[in-house]
Amino acid sequence: MALLLLIQGACATHTSHLTMDKSTQKSVRVIGIPQITVSNKIDIRQENPVYAVIGISAKVVQQLAREAKRIQYGEANPNLLQQCVDQMREGMKARLRKQGYIVKDLDMTYWQALAGYRKQNKAVAGIDALLRIEIKQFGYFSGSPYKPYRPGMVMVSDLVSMDERKPLASNVYNIGFDREDISLFSFRVNYATSVYVADPKYFYKNFDTLLAHAEQSSGGLKYVARVAAETVAGDLKKRASSYTMASR
Repeated sequence: MALLLLIQGACATHTSHLTMDKSTQKSVRVIGIPQITVSNKIDIRQENPVYAVIGISAKVVQQLAREAKRIQYGEANPNLLQQCVDQMREGMKARLRKQGYIVKDLDMTYWQALAGYRKQNKAVAGIDALLRIEIKQFGYFSGSPYKPYRPGMVMVSDLVSMDERKPLASNVYNIGFDREDISLFSFRVNYATSVYVADPKYFYKNFDTLLAHAEQSSGGLKYVARVAAETVAGDLKKRASSYTMASR
């Protein structure tokens, strides 16, 4: 049975936004936050429709160029990714506590936390639900050679009950990216709640300009991380609209 649940969880896709109802809000008092799933590099990419027409060989060249840009930007901001993840985590904890939850910081993965619950691990004792965060894309993205690089994040958030492993709340977020430019199919999701974070101060016309302003551009990603934290925690209550305006 445990194996079946594991397979179902691994294969699950997000088809619609699930809002936590009032009865669930009353029953969930203690939320555990396991490690946030994220790539080991800040993503720097620019899509070029021409490559899709040319074929596979051109796509390989595009992938190599994309990886080179990630490495260059990472070398210019070596600690930025961890800073953003830590900032996001602390922001979620603070907001959840303001909303009346008890929050437990877990130094383990989501799957390790579930296994710990079955084995009655003291580290997860008393937790009603796990807040699982998976960052699908985080960095600077340009939808075409004619569009600027802009900061953003695509992430999935699931609040899952510890005892039944039942989804209590779930959402997919596009924070900051132009929704016309991102492919939901590539993230294996059917929808995304768009949170608009548009500050031209952090828009860069090309990669050279972005790299030349590496330190300044880090502010854009830190801001996105802060908005992400507030949005995820706030979404554990019902929202009147699918779209939110965020301003600095």
